[in-house]
Amino acid sequence: MAHAFQRVGDRLTTQLEPVEQMLLGQLIDELSDVLRRPEDADSPAIDPLAKELGLEGLTGVAPEPPDNPVAKRLLPDGYLDDPIAATEFRRYTDDSLRASKLADAEVMKAGLEAAADDPNGRIEIELVEADHWVRAMNDLRLALGVELGITNESQGQPDPSQLDEQMSGRAMLYDFLTWWQDGLVIALMGE
Repeated sequence: MAHAFQRVGDRLTTQLEPVEQMLLGQLIDELSDVLRRPEDADSPAIDPLAKELGLEGLTGVAPEPPDNPVAKRLLPDGYLDDPIAATEFRRYTDDSLRASKLADAEVMKAGLEAAADDPNGRIEIELVEADHWVRAMNDLRLALGVELGITNESQGQPDPSQLDEQMSGRAMLYDFLTWWQDGLVIALMGE
């Protein structure tokens, strides 16, 4: 059974069962697959310095907006009423936004993998990693929310009795991540 986060000096600790670690690891892998964009063989060569500086968008080619609903939620258009401005915004931000979200997911996944080696499933997070965890949890919740049809306009989660077994499990993961992320934020605030 998962434990709430506790702050111990400059670290945060929690504990997960192996099955919880596995499920979260699978969610992170799914999220990473959505965020990765296959390299387009026809795209112009990217200047290595521009890539190192996170300026790949300066090639003059704007990536297409994602067609996957989860990717659309995680990588939204910067301008909803102006397609030209949205394309320009995406040209300069898409690569770095994807990279930062993938980095957050990788930090969380590394922490989960380290916990797999601990017989008690104990996870220790240094404070410098905590922001990555909060953002990765948020992205996981957003992805699950898309699957469950949770929007700004909806009145909460769908009725569990109306969900099939898989979606019911996804709803339970959404609830768990909401609770766990809230606990992490509270522990960070020192309350």
